[in-house]
Amino acid sequence: MSRRPDPVLAGRRREALIKAGYAEILDKGVPGLTIDGVVARAETSKGGALYYFSTRDDLLYAILEWLLAELNHTLDDIAHSDAPPRAQLSSEIEVLFHSAEVNRKLYRVLFDYVALASRTDRYRTLVNQFFGACVRRDAEMIEEGIRRHEFRRVDPAAAASTLRALVDGYCMQWLMCPDDAPLETYRERCKTVFSSYLRIV
Repeated sequence: MSRRPDPVLAGRRREALIKAGYAEILDKGVPGLTIDGVVARAETSKGGALYYFSTRDDLLYAILEWLLAELNHTLDDIAHSDAPPRAQLSSEIEVLFHSAEVNRKLYRVLFDYVALASRTDRYRTLVNQFFGACVRRDAEMIEEGIRRHEFRRVDPAAAASTLRALVDGYCMQWLMCPDDAPLETYRERCKTVFSSYLRIV
């Protein structure tokens, strides 16, 4: 009698491959990712890896899906906190400008994927879903801030889109600077510009 697959164990093995793939991308970029490299890093068999991801593209997609889900989970926690909207948005910006080490790794990976998404519908859809979730979440916080008279009356969706553009734009500017450029400078610029946009009272 054959044994039934253990879904919990299967999930752990799949996630281990995804995390190994993410670590490979951190070292080598998206173009440098190979199934063999992920297998070696995860210390598993190639056959086992191909059971979960039949192609390199399937693995690449799963890594991005996992990464964006992790980011969404972190940002959802902020949005669901009991803090007032102004504090929530401030906390969100703090998280998005976490640290030089984290941001350098994260944005190098994200920009690799954005280049891929600009040419591939499958990845473009996934990235757009993430941006859409960001805008909806931030728009809800901004709308609540308007209701509480913390912010001036603005279009919440437009303001949320502006926040996303500021964060990604400032992170890109910082990433192009020398390695010793302080991330905090760009974080404070983001806060200042967005606060001015909302005319926080």
